[in-house]
Amino acid sequence: MKETFRFGRIAGIPIGTHWSVLGMVLVVSGTLAWTTLPYLVPGRSAAEYWITGVLVAVVFVASLLVHELAHALTALRFRVPVQRITLWMLGGVSVLDGDPETPRGAFLIAAAGPAASLGLGGLGVGGGLLLRAREHSLLEMSVLWLAVMNLALCVFNLLPGVPLDGGRVLRALLWHRYGDPRKATAVAAVAGQAVGVLVALAGVAELITKDPGGLWLLAVGYVIVLAATAEGRQARHRPVSTSTD
Repeated sequence: MKETFRFGRIAGIPIGTHWSVLGMVLVVSGTLAWTTLPYLVPGRSAAEYWITGVLVAVVFVASLLVHELAHALTALRFRVPVQRITLWMLGGVSVLDGDPETPRGAFLIAAAGPAASLGLGGLGVGGGLLLRAREHSLLEMSVLWLAVMNLALCVFNLLPGVPLDGGRVLRALLWHRYGDPRKATAVAAVAGQAVGVLVALAGVAELITKDPGGLWLLAVGYVIVLAATAEGRQARHRPVSTSTD
């Protein structure tokens, strides 16, 4: 995923976005302004819903950046260079220049992102409870919505198939078991293809029930299958390595 805009660096890591991230902001803010916020906090003006929706969408994109930074900073700790972080419509990508020396490093790098999302979700739940009042406010509901989304991001990313974080956790465990990162990648790639197909089928099921959210699941499933297939193909051409913890 090539970046369209470069915003600067954090800890020396180039941070950028693909133009499609604007689509994410529009979809999230529109959904919040048209349906979610009016249902949760009725009686406000359209302007209030839209301003809140846009602000929440921007904060959600920032939470995706935190997720990717957790991966990248952990990679730097294990002396794995980070080329860049790029945010796009379906999430974010941390481009690493190689593997850590051990499966333990690979495990911790993969787990860092979901751990960050889990932490943000927990903070959001706590913040929402602190803001709780007799009548729900836009701020309270926005914080709780962000909490739920970050917790969902954590759970979804732990599905056991590359390129998802859960697939990279699986790869690290298989690397530790087999002593061969190439074989571990090949197995995790097959798992990723299976996960992608299941996500796409869930999207089809939603479309059958006339839920437009199925289109998003179809797109995500398609991307997962493509990425998993590409990683499996690359694994077959890598030199054999036997580094273990």
